[in-house]
Amino acid sequence: MMTRGEAEELLRTLFTDPDAAHSRAWDELVPDPDPFVCSIGHQVIGIVVRDRGESEEALGHLRTALRLARRSLDRGRAGDVRATLGATLALLGRVDEGLSHLDRAVEELSGLSLARALVRRARILGYVLARYEDGMADLRRARAIFAHEGDQVWEARARNLEGLAYVSVGDLGAATSAFEEFGRLSASLGDRWAEATSVHNLGWVAQVADDLPVALARYAEAGARYDALGMTSVELVTDQCDAFLAGGLARDALAVAEQALAARPLHLPERADLLVSLADAALAAGDIERAVTAADEASRLLRGQGRDAHRVRADLLALSGRVRQGRTSSPLLRRAERLVEQARAVRALELPQVLMLGARIARSVRSARAAALAEAWLAEAASFRHARTSAERALGWLGQAWRAELAGDPGAVLRACDRGLAALDEQRATLGSPELMAVSSGHGAELAELGARTALASRDARRLLRWSERWRATALAAPPASSGHDPQTAADLAALRTQHKRLAEARAAGEPTDRTEARAARLEQGVRQRLLQARGSGTGVFAFDVGELLTALAEDDAVLVELTELDGLLHAVVAGRGRVRHLVVGEAAAAATAVDFSLFTLRQAARGRRAQIDAAGARLQRALLGTALDGAGESRVVVSGTSALQGVPWGLLPDLAHRPVTSTPSARLWLRARAAQPVAGDRRVMVVGPGLGSGGAEVPAVAAEDPRAEVLDGDAATVAAALEALDGAALAHVAAHGHFREDSPLFSSLTLADGPLLVHDLQRLDRPPHRIVLSACESGVLQPVGDQELLGLAAALLSMGTAGVVSSLAEVDDAATVEVMVALHARLREGGGLGDALLAAREAAGTDPVLTATAASFTVLGT
Repeated sequence: MMTRGEAEELLRTLFTDPDAAHSRAWDELVPDPDPFVCSIGHQVIGIVVRDRGESEEALGHLRTALRLARRSLDRGRAGDVRATLGATLALLGRVDEGLSHLDRAVEELSGLSLARALVRRARILGYVLARYEDGMADLRRARAIFAHEGDQVWEARARNLEGLAYVSVGDLGAATSAFEEFGRLSASLGDRWAEATSVHNLGWVAQVADDLPVALARYAEAGARYDALGMTSVELVTDQCDAFLAGGLARDALAVAEQALAARPLHLPERADLLVSLADAALAAGDIERAVTAADEASRLLRGQGRDAHRVRADLLALSGRVRQGRTSSPLLRRAERLVEQARAVRALELPQVLMLGARIARSVRSARAAALAEAWLAEAASFRHARTSAERALGWLGQAWRAELAGDPGAVLRACDRGLAALDEQRATLGSPELMAVSSGHGAELAELGARTALASRDARRLLRWSERWRATALAAPPASSGHDPQTAADLAALRTQHKRLAEARAAGEPTDRTEARAARLEQGVRQRLLQARGSGTGVFAFDVGELLTALAEDDAVLVELTELDGLLHAVVAGRGRVRHLVVGEAAAAATAVDFSLFTLRQAARGRRAQIDAAGARLQRALLGTALDGAGESRVVVSGTSALQGVPWGLLPDLAHRPVTSTPSARLWLRARAAQPVAGDRRVMVVGPGLGSGGAEVPAVAAEDPRAEVLDGDAATVAAALEALDGAALAHVAAHGHFREDSPLFSSLTLADGPLLVHDLQRLDRPPHRIVLSACESGVLQPVGDQELLGLAAALLSMGTAGVVSSLAEVDDAATVEVMVALHARLREGGGLGDALLAAREAAGTDPVLTATAASFTVLGT
């Protein structure tokens, strides 16, 4: 049998090993005839089952504990149980009843028991009711008692809650100190759960401080620590969702929220919090109906729990969803007014988003009152343009831009849009993951679009070009983070390659692949999550100068055509011969349809079927360029399409078929590619992968004319050997099957002797090849993501510093590819650029429809 002191020690330290504490309470404390000891046993069990989500059982044990405590005639024992019962009731949504118990406990207790009750009440005041200052006052009182009495267990808990409160009031330095002290105390006590929580909370501080890579890394570490204990944390799930959404990773956030909702029984407050995260993720992912349903349920739960500060976010998401559903504006405006007042009353962190949503609704309602509300709300939202986080600052500058738009001041609109994008630029410079940089660009879409629309209205073509460039392909133009991978990522990529090879062998043999596919998926997820934690260079993209562009174009006797889509219309900005002009080309939807038709036509021709190649080219010309090249003479052409119009076979267009033409995601990237130089010498590399219909026949044909070329084929063409050969090559040619992964473009690959060479593998290169030719089918396919960003094999090479990539956009004929590549390399050996070389290949095709289609299927990205 335990003594009273031993029982109290078990209660005090139960979080060190909750399962063991639960078992000992059942076996040793509950059967004890002493009501004091038995009361502690039921209290321990109640706390453990509460944290497992077994709410009613928890309340039953705690009420039993309170009855026994009263029988023990120990006032301190009864007060301690009452404090636990009150905190539990509040966490389960019965906030008023819970606070009543907590207040009574604080009045009845003294010494350590009082301090512990104060900590419990502070948790409810801060976490549940967002009354942080009141909670911090309780914590200060409690910590003074713990320091005097030497109770490190409860001092650690108090420091943790203090850190949470400091974050909420904006003192991140104090929060970091509190969480670090919480972690140190927990480690000295052997409390692994608390150690995991300290790591988690330090991740939250990093996220609030706009350091997303550190936040993701700490969340991953905390998750691993919780998993090792066999426990889950809803707070970690909601914070991870917020981090993924901050990075534009809506699908990841949605998956995390869905999994947590189904993982175990939940307290009502936990369910409410997860539903809010689910609604937020669903809204970002475009599942509006689901978002509204989840947000409405969360709002009902939070209202019943008295958690008004948390309900603001749920109501914000519900209202945002209804706006996107196209609901009538006048009723929504009344809801917006109530939500603004609610957000102000509880000082909700979401106030700037609420104000901007209200202003958006008010601007769509034609009345003097709505106009006045819009102006007032925008003025208040604009005050956040100097806030702590980049997202808040960007939102504040958007509010300022809208105010300037309403005032008819286009210059002020553009200045505000630029400042808002600059705030987002600062945050994106901390990101090292190409995927994260690309998808996070969506946060600036509204600012970039407003700036471009304002520039268009000014009828100043140079201004429109600057704004077309302002937010275009900036992830590709950012200075790359450090090359190479950490040892674990390198090992996982090697293991993934092995799994892919086993998959190919199993499929060829008709064997089951489920387990191998699952292992590959786990490895991919591990690699991806680790790479999302990579830190950026901290340097933004270089400024774009129209004058510099015009000088470079003049030196190359070239014309740039940059396409921009605004409000469903495709605009062309044409720069060259010392001037910039603008024209409206036509409907953007017609352009997309024309591109689809052209790629279908090329596939048909490559298969030897009748195809309307000339008709497809003429249709592309009308839909994408119109009269943009009138007056361009014989100049070279550089085309920069929108992100949705990157996969265009430009050589098929009549105006481009007989001149050198290259494409680029942005004029800024073209300037960078143009300035790039080979690292040293003129080293040429040719790599042949397995399983090609032609056997890579163009390689021996080209190598026969270029004895300096290093050739890797057969078993020698491994990923490691290929990467070593590609590093620093002046020209590389890779003949290998390409696999584009639309679901995860950075896992797109080229098949080599020992498995796939992934886009991620290329990040190991110290010096990417200066120019590279990818002769595989569809090797140039790119995935539009975020706002005007691209992911894929060719895009990755360009972002790393490769000057130019030749790749195919469609299926190509093997035999015809040999002839096209031989002609292309012959021109390269004569000293031409990639645009000249591809023109030579098109001219060599003559009138043969298969050759013509094959040559037109290849395009140049870069220069």
